[in-house]
Amino acid sequence: MNSCETLPPSVEDGWAARLDHVMHEAVTAQDADLGRIAGELIRHGGKRLRPRLLFLSAGLGEADEALLVHAAAAIELMHVGSLLHDDVMDGAATRRGAPSVNSRWGNARAATTGTHVLACAMAELEHLPHDAVSTVTEAAFTLCSGQLRETEHVYDLDLAVEEHLEIIRMKTATLFGLPCRLGAELSGCDPGHIDALFRFGQQLGIAFQLTDDLLDLVGDAADLGKPTGTDLRAGVFSHSVLLALRQTPGGRLATLLRHENLSAREAAEAAALVLRAGTVDVTRELAGTYTEGAAAALAELPEFPGRDVLAATARRVASRME
Repeated sequence: MNSCETLPPSVEDGWAARLDHVMHEAVTAQDADLGRIAGELIRHGGKRLRPRLLFLSAGLGEADEALLVHAAAAIELMHVGSLLHDDVMDGAATRRGAPSVNSRWGNARAATTGTHVLACAMAELEHLPHDAVSTVTEAAFTLCSGQLRETEHVYDLDLAVEEHLEIIRMKTATLFGLPCRLGAELSGCDPGHIDALFRFGQQLGIAFQLTDDLLDLVGDAADLGKPTGTDLRAGVFSHSVLLALRQTPGGRLATLLRHENLSAREAAEAAALVLRAGTVDVTRELAGTYTEGAAAALAELPEFPGRDVLAATARRVASRME
């Protein structure tokens, strides 16, 4: 994920400073050196999308704020750790508009820091009830499995679209559904409402990733905080790319993507071929379908503080490619 993670302000953002404090304490408690590197990425921030989803979802019931902060810290640290590992695997040079950890300190240090941050996320779970711990650890297993499946299909021109969507569900939507579900669980919501918020988060996460992948093809590098074409060069083929490959098996696009280390010119040519195939519009429509699914799940819930902001979040995701 990147700097496109923008949301309207939540009803109450007072938790943000407390969250940052807890996260910094968590990453520096066991190893100051690793904590310093992790702390730099935390300071660059992002929009704290996942914690905000947790706090907004918790508005459906009542929960202890300190408990929510520790839960949000665990989820955001899982996200930060996964970003560090992603950047190592993708060879990313920037993250959130700044030099990536791996470009500054090398892949070994970045991977170790990513593992450290994930361990810190798990340590935060000691503050949560047993059922909540089970919810988070289940999500962590799903996230890791999704990352592994993506790795197994790097440079795979024959990757099935259905498998690609499953990878998105596991790798990205998991960390959207988790905060919505956990916020509702910690606030004592009934099972039906918990399920609806979980589905909202999952559908939102898939729509977000499909749109993010489109922006990697046609977005503006300055807005993204990273160069476009990153996924193409890393051999991680998006929905639009896979559909375009099916249109012309063995064509120029396949020839370009069959080998590693695409030049900037080759990546630009590949992106142009995908645009020419018209599959960007198909992906945009699919992202819209998932956004509508998120809105439908939210519509099952009664009025509660934060519901309008969650609805606005879904609309904001839909508008990113308009």
